[in-house]
Amino acid sequence: MEQNKTGKYFKYALGEILLVMIGILLALQVNNWNENRKLQTKSLDYLYRLKVDLDNVSAGVSSSLLAAERKYHQALVALEVLETKKLPYTKCEDFENHLKQYFQFEFTIQNTTAYNEMLSSGDLGLIKNEWMRNAFADLSDEREFIIEVNKSNHNAYKNNMELIEKHVRYHVLNIDTDSTKIDVVYDFDAMANDKLFINQVSNQAYTWYDILRLYKRYERDVNIIKDSVRIELDNFK
Repeated sequence: MEQNKTGKYFKYALGEILLVMIGILLALQVNNWNENRKLQTKSLDYLYRLKVDLDNVSAGVSSSLLAAERKYHQALVALEVLETKKLPYTKCEDFENHLKQYFQFEFTIQNTTAYNEMLSSGDLGLIKNEWMRNAFADLSDEREFIIEVNKSNHNAYKNNMELIEKHVRYHVLNIDTDSTKIDVVYDFDAMANDKLFINQVSNQAYTWYDILRLYKRYERDVNIIKDSVRIELDNFK
C-alpha cells in the first residue's frame, strides 16, 4: 500500500474471484447438462418400453376382439334358432358353443407396465406431451372398466344358471388328456318354448354387442396412442 500498489492488488483479487465464479458456473452448467442428458436418456427408454407395451396390448385386444365377435355371432345364432324353433345342422356348432360358453367372459387385458412404473416412481413428467400423459391415464381407466364389466357379466350369468340348467347338461370328455373337451346334452324343443330362456339369450346377445363395442373403442384408442408414441420417438431422432 505504501508503494501505491493498492489498485493492482484489488484488480488481481477481483480477477481471482471472477475466475472462481466462472469455474463454479461452468461446473453447474456441465452438471445440469449431464442431468438433462440422463433424463433424456431415461425418457427415451420409457418411450421405447411404452411402444413395446402398446404393441403387446394391441395384439391382446385384437385377440379379445375376435373372441367377442365370435361369441356375439354365436349368441345371435342361438337367438335366431330359438325364435324360429328350427335348428339346422349348419347352425348346430354355433348354437352348442354358445351353450358351452354361456357364462364365460374375458377377465384380463394386458397392462402397460412401463406407464404403471412411471406412475409409481413419479416419472410421468418425463412424458413431455401432456396429451399423451392424459391419454395413458384414460387408457388405464378404460382397461379397468372393461375388466369390471366382464367380471360383472361373468358373475351375473354364473349366479343365474337356473334357466340353462333346466335344459342343458355338460359332459367333460377325455378328462386329464390333451383332447379334453366339453360336450352338451340339451332339449332344444324345451328351450324353444321357454320364453324366459329366450329372453336370457337375447340379453346375452346384447351384452356381447356392448362388450364388442367397448373392445373396438379400446383398440382405436390404443392405436391412436401408438401413433403418438411413434411420433415422439421420431422427434428424438
